[in-house]
Amino acid sequence: MKAKELYDIFSNTFDVVGIINTKTYLAEAKKMHKEVPDETYPTMVVLGLAYPFRRINHTRTHLVPSFYTFGMDYHTVLKNRIKQVMDELDLAYHMGVDNHPHDERLAAVLAGVGFFGKNQLIINQDLGSYMFLGIVFIDIKLEHEFKLDITDDCGTCRRCIDACPTQALDEGSYDMNKCMSHFNQAKKALTTDEISSNVSLFGCDICQMVCPKNIKKGVLLHPEFELSGKEMVSIVDLFTLSEKEFKSKYNDMSYLWKGKTVLMRNAATLILKQKNQSYTPLLEFSLQKHDVPWYQATLKTIIEALKK
Repeated sequence: MKAKELYDIFSNTFDVVGIINTKTYLAEAKKMHKEVPDETYPTMVVLGLAYPFRRINHTRTHLVPSFYTFGMDYHTVLKNRIKQVMDELDLAYHMGVDNHPHDERLAAVLAGVGFFGKNQLIINQDLGSYMFLGIVFIDIKLEHEFKLDITDDCGTCRRCIDACPTQALDEGSYDMNKCMSHFNQAKKALTTDEISSNVSLFGCDICQMVCPKNIKKGVLLHPEFELSGKEMVSIVDLFTLSEKEFKSKYNDMSYLWKGKTVLMRNAATLILKQKNQSYTPLLEFSLQKHDVPWYQATLKTIIEALKK
């Protein structure tokens, strides 16, 4: 099989496809002192699948996560699509989508899927940064790679840097611990600064929404990412349903992967931002019910502020 044939097969299922030698990726990772596991399958396919830009605002009764979580869980979607392709090829392989030890963004740049933006996201000329990434290592040796051309970069633009509410971004650097999308997914007590700066039930969209490369992008909608009605999360559901009941009602949503307690903590920060004292009794009840130190520490700070 030639690289172009493999490219055409994957292109029927994915929006962006780049194919490189595994050793190309491993050599670059080693040069950059990145700790990634060794791989024996000689070919690496890097995939991009578009998701649309959609804005839904919080209400007094329902809260909203980052719009990349809208529709079916993208981990499941990409894995199903990869499996569909590989079942037809009948070759040994293994894949990764988001939660794995390899560096998807490095692989994406090497394969020409996009360039590495100042917002730490891969930006494609056709899709902007509105795409999910996946990788597949395949037990097939190809004579040539199939890299896409990258002819763009951020240049002197710094809109994402200036717009970041926590100053996590800077020219040529990124402080992960300051990043809202990082700390509101971490199972930890939030500082008062983190509580006041959080604006999402899960994740953050700000650095994508201000990016000029995303103008008129985010319009391609795959069937799996149609709105399901579970994009808005009921505050009452969060604080009254059990973990099992909540996951059953909001199944197939990618914001579930860190568990309900993380969402409850983030919801409390947004309730405080709204100065919505009607939920104070519910927060106090959850404080007694959930014996999780980092959750309790954050809730105590928020309840005290609400009462003031």
